[in-house]
Amino acid sequence: MRILLTGCSGFVGSALGPRLVAEGHELFCVCRPGTSVAFGTTVVWDGAASIEASSFPKTVDVVVHAAQSRRYRDFPADSREMFDVNVGMTMRLLDWAARAAVKHFCLLSSGAVYEPFAAALREDAGLAPPGFLGASKFASEVVAKPFSSILSLSILRLFFPYGPGQRDRLIPQLVRRIRDGGAIQLSGGTEGIRLAPTFIDDIVEVILASIASSWTDTLNVAASETLSIRQISNTIGQQLGLEPKFEIVNPNTPGVDIVPDLSRLASRLDLRRFVQFKEGIQKTISASPVDAPDHRLAESQHR
Repeated sequence: MRILLTGCSGFVGSALGPRLVAEGHELFCVCRPGTSVAFGTTVVWDGAASIEASSFPKTVDVVVHAAQSRRYRDFPADSREMFDVNVGMTMRLLDWAARAAVKHFCLLSSGAVYEPFAAALREDAGLAPPGFLGASKFASEVVAKPFSSILSLSILRLFFPYGPGQRDRLIPQLVRRIRDGGAIQLSGGTEGIRLAPTFIDDIVEVILASIASSWTDTLNVAASETLSIRQISNTIGQQLGLEPKFEIVNPNTPGVDIVPDLSRLASRLDLRRFVQFKEGIQKTISASPVDAPDHRLAESQHR
């Protein structure tokens, strides 16, 4: 197939792109001016301007929209870029896809749409995320859904991707903190937040399956293994040969579970094949030492 991929230099896109090429697809990689990637054919677009048909491939079978704003920590300072990338870029790409007779559009969304995580994280739940990141990702989904009458549309809500090469997200930050001897803060009890870290290879497999079968649904994408921050940190510590330090904060605050319902995904894929965290973090640490400067742990790092 002829596939157009955005976010090619991002964590998910840089893992997905080479797999698409290896499987024999003709890949077109959307890159900002002055940037490029080592796989596929480069298509230059800044994501902000209207798409000129002459600058894009004449025919494309599938679009995988993996691009998202890299600025998401500070509100309202980052809100304009989040909206421009997460919503505006999505709209412009959908408009082009409809005019170009694209057959399938795969939109990568985020578990952040479920904020504040108070109810069951089911795909059919009513959503009103209070944070701007979650709001902008949910808005991109809302914008995309009317196009399902024109092309097949799949929306994949990713939860806590991790793996080799990732930086400035929850898992690599925990690795750095433990290596540096810093304390891991646990909120809402002695275990901290419970979540489902998902290895990048499994996320790629889900995307490939959604393309191959032209899924037409919204699906949560996560591993079925649920771990607390304490359990995650202890597993990282075992791999590093270090004892993590912990600090209990806000002990009277109710604990938060960021654990999605995976019934829809399980009806399509065998979740038992997903990489267990112990194996995934071993691959991550051995493949890519985490040496970037430490940052505060971000609140929304589902994707």
